[in-house]
Amino acid sequence: MENKVHYKLFKNGKFLCTMALSTVAVLTTLGATNIHADTNVQSEQTSQSAYQQKASQNEQQLSDLAAANATKEANAANSYAQANQQSANATSQQIADVQNQYAQKKQQVEQQIQAASDAMASSVASQTQVINNSAASATSATQQANAASEAQMQSANAAAIAQAQQQAQEAAAHSAATISAANSNYQVAVNSANATHQLATSAANADYTANVNNENNTYSANQQQVKNDVTAAQNAVNQAQQDVTDHTTTQTVTVPGQKRTIDHITNAATKRGDSVVWGDTSTWLSPIGQESDYRKPVYYNLTLGTYPGQTPYSRADATNHATPYDFTHVPTNVSEMPIDFQPGLLIYNPDLDTSEVVSPDGFTEAQKQTLRAFMTSWANSFRNWIYNNDRDVWNEANKFSYFKDQAPRELKFTTTMNTAGNKIGQMRTDAGLTNDQHTIPSATTNVDYAKAIPLIDITGQQIGNYMINAAQSNSENLMTVEPSIADNAKPTMLNYLISAYNMTQAMWYGEIYSNGLGGHVSSILDNTHGYITGGFEKMTPTTYSNEANDNKKSSRENYLFSHDMPIYAFTYDMYDYVPYVMSFDDELTALSALPNDQKVVDEYNKIQSTIDNAMGQEIQDPTFMSAVSYEKNGDGSHTETKQVTPQQYTDALSNAKSHLTQVTNDANSKLQQLTQTHQDHLKNLENIRDNAIKQADATLQKAVEQAKQTRDNKIAEAKGSQVNIDALKKSLDEKYQQLVASDKAKLDKIETDRQNAIKQIKANARSEYDAKLKELGIDDQAVQAQIKQLQDAHETFVKENADKLAQLKTEDAKAYSDLKIKLDAELAALMPKHETNTNHSSDVINTGDHTIVLPSTDEKDAAQEHSSVNSDNSRSTVSLAEKNNNFDNQTQTSVATANVDTNNDDTAVTALKVNATESATMTRKEYKQQTKKLPQTGNSQSLVLVALGTLTSMFGLGLMRKRRY
Repeated sequence: MENKVHYKLFKNGKFLCTMALSTVAVLTTLGATNIHADTNVQSEQTSQSAYQQKASQNEQQLSDLAAANATKEANAANSYAQANQQSANATSQQIADVQNQYAQKKQQVEQQIQAASDAMASSVASQTQVINNSAASATSATQQANAASEAQMQSANAAAIAQAQQQAQEAAAHSAATISAANSNYQVAVNSANATHQLATSAANADYTANVNNENNTYSANQQQVKNDVTAAQNAVNQAQQDVTDHTTTQTVTVPGQKRTIDHITNAATKRGDSVVWGDTSTWLSPIGQESDYRKPVYYNLTLGTYPGQTPYSRADATNHATPYDFTHVPTNVSEMPIDFQPGLLIYNPDLDTSEVVSPDGFTEAQKQTLRAFMTSWANSFRNWIYNNDRDVWNEANKFSYFKDQAPRELKFTTTMNTAGNKIGQMRTDAGLTNDQHTIPSATTNVDYAKAIPLIDITGQQIGNYMINAAQSNSENLMTVEPSIADNAKPTMLNYLISAYNMTQAMWYGEIYSNGLGGHVSSILDNTHGYITGGFEKMTPTTYSNEANDNKKSSRENYLFSHDMPIYAFTYDMYDYVPYVMSFDDELTALSALPNDQKVVDEYNKIQSTIDNAMGQEIQDPTFMSAVSYEKNGDGSHTETKQVTPQQYTDALSNAKSHLTQVTNDANSKLQQLTQTHQDHLKNLENIRDNAIKQADATLQKAVEQAKQTRDNKIAEAKGSQVNIDALKKSLDEKYQQLVASDKAKLDKIETDRQNAIKQIKANARSEYDAKLKELGIDDQAVQAQIKQLQDAHETFVKENADKLAQLKTEDAKAYSDLKIKLDAELAALMPKHETNTNHSSDVINTGDHTIVLPSTDEKDAAQEHSSVNSDNSRSTVSLAEKNNNFDNQTQTSVATANVDTNNDDTAVTALKVNATESATMTRKEYKQQTKKLPQTGNSQSLVLVALGTLTSMFGLGLMRKRRY
């Protein structure tokens, strides 16, 4: 059984140290074993005793320092509080003295103040009377003048109205004569306009009739011409039909058979996401970058969907795919393999594969030749596809060659090329190259694909302004050819061909990036190449390499080697040997056609003949040709005896019939168009006539309106010459009302001036009164400013004392912390040397025999972890009393009492306000936060809190008790 004893060491009343002493079970056996155990117990007890003694010394030293600090801080707080109180008393007395002196001064000059006030009232009264008298006189004079001017204007207005009435009678007689003449002229103008309108309408109708007759004649002639074209086309068909009959003979012809539709996957990325598993994921060829890094999405998909020796879809893929895949659209034998190389991956189904199995010894010479023939066809179709569908890529690959902007040259696979492929494969085998090493001379001797073909003497010749030469360079694509093992597939020729087809897709289409071309695609698209072959090197477990996988073989690769399924490093080797003619006028581009110079043509043919003789005949591989035949005629084609007509006559008949159909369709269309055009023309002629009549109508209307406007203007002018008596009366009345308003404004101004003068008199008298008071020394604002200055000086004194006390407490806290860190380090050095600490915290160390709790740097955490320290002996009651000397009564202040728990931050602390009946209650945590602030020693409440904090610290030190558990 293990006994634990806890010792409580207080740091500001809250530090705990726990030690665990373990009893040692003494074995009842005899001999040296018992002696050794007793020695260990004695050593451990000695070590523990020294540790406990040092802990007690540390506790006492820390307690002494804390007590000294508390005493010093309490004395300083009391001293500052007394000084603050003395300053407050002095300030209050000074303010009272200022106020008393000011009151006495006002009492001394009270009679002079009253005299000044009486003088101000007398001055205002006398000056106001003068202003009122002047204003009354001005008002009377103005009223008389206004009445005279208004009477004079009324008399003048009456005379003007009488004269106007006489003029109005004379004007009325003249106006009547003018109106009569205007009406007569209007009728004459209307009659003339009607006559002009009648002539224009008759002319429009006559033109319309003549134009309609001409349009009908033209329409009939056009219809006849269309019918004549149909007749001529029918005669041509009759003649072509007669020619077919005359030239038809009996012949034997080939009838095409059935051909399977082969699927090409062009969205491999999407399909891979839909399928369950696509082979061994460790061997995937992942593209670099995102889809946007490729010229077209299909290039990205092809790269993402291919990897060595695998094929999209397996039996599991087909079964679990969202839409079951139809495996009937896949090649079933070599003859069904595509000879073209359009973008898209092929699917391999081993269950339908009927091709021959490749021996574990590897490809035969015939099989190698077949593979080379297929790959040659793929290379040529790839070059043609890029040229026709992605011309920018073609031009980028050929921008530095003599043959840029020219159509692709056909890469030839000849007998010499077939032999060269065997030589390259043997070079690689003899040198032990891996499938990641090109056939180049580098550090390996006798390895150079340039040496696989004979040296040809094709030295260039200069003739006139032309240079005749042949390009002489070569390049190589390297890839791995291996069979798929999906669904336990066998290493058949079809298996190898489909895997090679898919891998080559990634090597060529998959290297067409948006920012350039990869090395494989650049070299295969180089238009300087004229010949191609392929080298086969059979891999062994020691030569097989995979740089992308740190040369570690996957489970699939180990399966291939363990089951004797051949893996090959295959090289596409391209050779130039392409003759060209270059003009010295443009030495950067080869001519696309031979110049009209016989010597140049002869030299060119000589070089071409030399190359043809050296390269041998083009190979017509039987197996590959069966695929060509299947591509052309399908499976099951046969010959039949049929009536055969030379194509030129059947084509002529077909063309004639097509022409007749076209002419007939055109005739129907033209006739409809002619009819529509005819109707449009008639409608247009009708519109022309209607527009002419509308124009005549508009001209008539405009002439009538203009005559009416002229008449109305004359009448209005005649009526306007009459005198308007009512308007005259209104105008004269408005002028009279303006005069009355002006007269009233004069009277209003006299009253406004009077009021403003009286206001100014009162303001001047008040200013003189205030100046008199200042001469007597009476100034309320100056007295208030003096009192404010005294109050500010006292508040500054209090703040400076509070800052000094806060600085003292900061220095004491730092001294205590520095001492504690030093003593804790010394105590830790006395621990037993055989500790087996399993608790890596900074506060607890487990030695195996007992537990040591080191001093915590967080007072709050220590208190919370060891709450048992809150015993009855740790509580005390503190009573404080304080006087307030700010009042004459010298009354006794209320008493502040607080129960202090030195370990619980949430213990309530009650502090009573000075000279108040209410109390304020706060938790221990709030009290600690309050005491951390700068002490406000300028009031009695803060003094209570300072004393309370001092006593709390004192009660928290030096108390130590032991409790057993």
